[in-house]
Amino acid sequence: MADSRILNLYVNDKGVATIVIDLPGERYNLLKRQAVEELAELITIFEQDERIVALVIISGKEDNFLSGADISMFADLTSVEAGYKGSLEAQKLFSRLYNSKKPVVIAINGICVGGGLELALNGHYRIATDHPKTALGLPEVKLGLLPGATGTQRLSRLVPIEMALEKMLTGKNTFPARAKFVGLIDEICPPAILREVAEDRAYKLAEDSLKVARPTWPVPKGEALEAIFKGAEAMVNKQTKGLYPAPYKILKAVKEGLINGIEAGFEAEARGFGELVVSREALSLIHIFFRSTEAKKDSSVGDDIKPMDVEKIAVLGAGLMGAGVAAVSADTNYVVRMKDRDEESVGRGISYAASVLKEKYGKRRNSQTEISKRFGLISGATDYSGFKTSDLVIEAVFEDVALKHKVIKEVEEVLPEHAIFASNTSAIPITMLVQASKRPERFIGMHFFSPVHKMPLVEIIVTEKTAPEVTATVVDVTRRYGKTPIVVNDGPGFYTSRVFGRYVLEGYCALAEGYKIEDVDAGATKVGFPVGPITVTDEVGIDVAEKAGKFMAFALGERMKGPDFISKVVADGRMGRKNGRGFYLYNDGKKGKVDSSVYNLLPFGSDRKSGEIGEFSERFLYAFLNEAAYCLQENILRNARDGDVGGVMGIGFPPILGGPFKFADTEGLKTVVDTLAKLESKFGERFKAADILLEMAKTGKTFF
Repeated sequence: MADSRILNLYVNDKGVATIVIDLPGERYNLLKRQAVEELAELITIFEQDERIVALVIISGKEDNFLSGADISMFADLTSVEAGYKGSLEAQKLFSRLYNSKKPVVIAINGICVGGGLELALNGHYRIATDHPKTALGLPEVKLGLLPGATGTQRLSRLVPIEMALEKMLTGKNTFPARAKFVGLIDEICPPAILREVAEDRAYKLAEDSLKVARPTWPVPKGEALEAIFKGAEAMVNKQTKGLYPAPYKILKAVKEGLINGIEAGFEAEARGFGELVVSREALSLIHIFFRSTEAKKDSSVGDDIKPMDVEKIAVLGAGLMGAGVAAVSADTNYVVRMKDRDEESVGRGISYAASVLKEKYGKRRNSQTEISKRFGLISGATDYSGFKTSDLVIEAVFEDVALKHKVIKEVEEVLPEHAIFASNTSAIPITMLVQASKRPERFIGMHFFSPVHKMPLVEIIVTEKTAPEVTATVVDVTRRYGKTPIVVNDGPGFYTSRVFGRYVLEGYCALAEGYKIEDVDAGATKVGFPVGPITVTDEVGIDVAEKAGKFMAFALGERMKGPDFISKVVADGRMGRKNGRGFYLYNDGKKGKVDSSVYNLLPFGSDRKSGEIGEFSERFLYAFLNEAAYCLQENILRNARDGDVGGVMGIGFPPILGGPFKFADTEGLKTVVDTLAKLESKFGERFKAADILLEMAKTGKTFF
């Protein structure tokens, strides 16, 4: 029956067949195993039925063409050979379209990525709509994989080779106007007439009354081609530090195909896919993909608790954090009212929000219309006018308890009864802030990360008094922002700030032992942390780090107690990047070399010693992991899944390790406990293993 199918075939009176992709009961189309089988079946009908003169492939979804392959199918690919054969089969299937003597038109409305774009690349004519969500991309590299269904070969022959490499190596999307310019698509049309236009073009191609006219981009040869690949490899080395194998496999497959022919390229693509799909890096990245998908669906309060409708959001504080929240709120079509202490501050906030929207939409078709539509939802004020009709208030003022208490009391005087108050604090316990509230059941924490529009995580903090409806509503708003929520229980530093603080503390301890700043930071980046603990201190502000560190040490005891030199660094006027003076030198805001004069404020002065980078790496990983385990043990975290999602997406635990708990499972709990014991014997109590780790090592349990 048609209802149980994902792909259905229709033939019009001109002999144009149309395959409609529509995964039942789901918002997005995925290439599930059933869909692949149905596609093969329908391609056979298309090839053999003489009444059919051309084919259109289109989606039945409102704003989604095809979001790629169902990643869960990869679980069956448990060996290099299985992955290799799976890739060859996909190449063969899609190439049947490419090699067809009858024209194939791909009609794209909405997201067309991964296997969806690889399918589209095998058509003879591509039409995309001007829908705001229409985007084309090959993001497989973000999962530690390469496009394994002809993508490396088709794209590199269709668009400029430099662009093809950039798109595959970064996973970034291309939007219709740019896609049309380079020849990735052949036509742009409104969504309402997409099927009509596609069937018309298919028929005209069949009767040879329409000629495909797209730009051709000659592929450089010899030294010129070699220079392009050397440049691409240098970019990969800089961005990944050699930790991610997928970009190198992509380069190898594309280069092989361009030099030795497309069949050699297909072979290299399939072999590379097989090697990657069973690699630790890909398994870790796929783990995070699945766990974040689960987190997005989990409200933490059950499906029977429904979120309330939110139409208007008020933002307290127009700094970078508050203005970032205002921008993503307007981008989600919420009406936004932003307040700060004076008109100048409000003006800066509105200007920053505008720049965020311009950054996102500035290069798209009808960009000014899209920007204006969203920017028009934002207004600002120096008083609480406009707050009386707000459904949700997000507070983003300075991290000071007295100040936050003041604004909580003020705003509650004007809020409607149903409104929710969410504090964007990064470390202050919500239980402490809610003391100023008359309505603790409507109070919650909503911890964003900077920059708000780019960071994918929101940590939602609940107290014993937070109403389930409030939690469900804030989770729903977070999803609408396009971000991943994790819901945690209240406590000092919650989860993310707590493990982040322990990571930074370990960096301070290494400095206090006399090691060089650059060696300490290198120990972190060597294993995949995006920045080292000393660099990140400069980024967040050394004064902020000092204040947070004192609070965490007071709340959590000896394990969080660090060396006392930070107060000397702050007293010397060193705040980090924001005032151009920190552990590193800065020139117009750009980070330079270590400021050697800072050593005068540290133990051992300028007499620094070089450290074993690998030992620093181990210290940072296990400090992070152990503190995450304490958070799970103390019920700050509800589950290991949220610990991995929050660790990777919020504060930079190496994605190629899958999060602290996935890392523990991969290493083995006995190895984890033994390593912590070794570190404790050398560095003291701060590495004392959490009881949950000791118990799991004894019983042979794993987190996943």
